[in-house]
Amino acid sequence: MAISISQQSYGKSQVRLSVIKRHDERHDFCELTVDIGLDGDFDAAYTDGDNASVIPTDTMKNTVYAIARKQGIECIEVFAEHLAAHFQTQFDHVRTATVLVHESLWTRIASGDDQHAHAFTGGGSEQNTCTVIADDKGIRITSGLRGLKVLKTTESGFVGYHQDAYTTLAETTDRIFATTITADWTADPSSNPKQDWSQIRQEIRGELLDVFANRYSPSVQKTLHEMSESVLAKCPSVMQISLNMPNQHHLPADLAKMNLQNNNDIFVPTSEPFGVISATLRRDV
Repeated sequence: MAISISQQSYGKSQVRLSVIKRHDERHDFCELTVDIGLDGDFDAAYTDGDNASVIPTDTMKNTVYAIARKQGIECIEVFAEHLAAHFQTQFDHVRTATVLVHESLWTRIASGDDQHAHAFTGGGSEQNTCTVIADDKGIRITSGLRGLKVLKTTESGFVGYHQDAYTTLAETTDRIFATTITADWTADPSSNPKQDWSQIRQEIRGELLDVFANRYSPSVQKTLHEMSESVLAKCPSVMQISLNMPNQHHLPADLAKMNLQNNNDIFVPTSEPFGVISATLRRDV
């Protein structure tokens, strides 16, 4: 029986990195988590125990720190691009290098009417993300965000859905709409080879929040589509965007058994189960 390796890759996961950017009057601070994956001619390590081509994952970890020292952290996309290009160009037997970066967000503490020069708050769920793939076709960048928790207490409903013998959900035109947004998008580098990735991210985040907050939602699906459509309309360099928006329920508490009335204001947050809604919109070219 003939056996061959149909797929393989290896790398280093959860490499953590904190960087202080020291300016005369203030400091900037960023905290990153980096995953690296390499695909290439490593078959001998699996079949023969020959490690001659294996780049130790400890070397990958050290490279993260070295590239941060040499290149700095302009933004996560540029940093990931430097890392992916390093592994793909420095080693002839590496065909594809994939780098994922998650950035935990820190916010300056307010100091009177100003923001503090070197003190921050953190610990929120939101993260900036990017994935960079380097191979012989070039560099491909996908940016994103995850963990963006949003909620509105009205201007959301759900009616007219299919019902059968197992349907118990009551229709409503006034409900809590809560979700945690995960978004990924690609920008066309030909429109601007020196993309301002941070500016694009802020524009996209702003559009997502504006549509969520200010339009009536007849369903998560409709709101997801409107949010994505608005991003593509307002951000011409974005070629496609994918959103994942779980429907995180806040269910009316049953107060009737205590002879109390629920005026659509007392709820029970539930972590699971929840609906999962996702879609990708792209420009027709």
